Amino acid sequence: MTKLIGYALIAMGAAVLLFGINQLGVYLNDPAQFPIYHYLTNMPVAERTMVIQGSNMILPVGIFKISGLLSIILAGFLLLSLVRLLVSTGVRMITANIRDLAKQLVVEIQKINHSAER
Repeated sequence: MTKLIGYALIAMGAAVLLFGINQLGVYLNDPAQFPIYHYLTNMPVAERTMVIQGSNMILPVGIFKISGLLSIILAGFLLLSLVRLLVSTGVRMITANIRDLAKQLVVEIQKINHSAER
């Protein structure tokens, strides 16, 4: 059962990776589809205005575009960490059974060796 769960986690990791690469490609081609980028670039002037020593300074949209693109890149890194977590957990679940099997085989071989020595 553990092996089955391990293979399922590896398959989920591969599916998330493929879906994520597809979505990141869409977002990099048209960043306005990414919700955070869309929100940051369409902020009204009132929200981009800072009061500095009694005068107003309006921040340019370019700063928010850079922040939006960085959020897309951050989403890519989060995707990779999720895929790594799923795949490494799946592999560990599969190899745990192999180690148990190896221990059982060693015990059986030792029993055969002890019975042959008598």
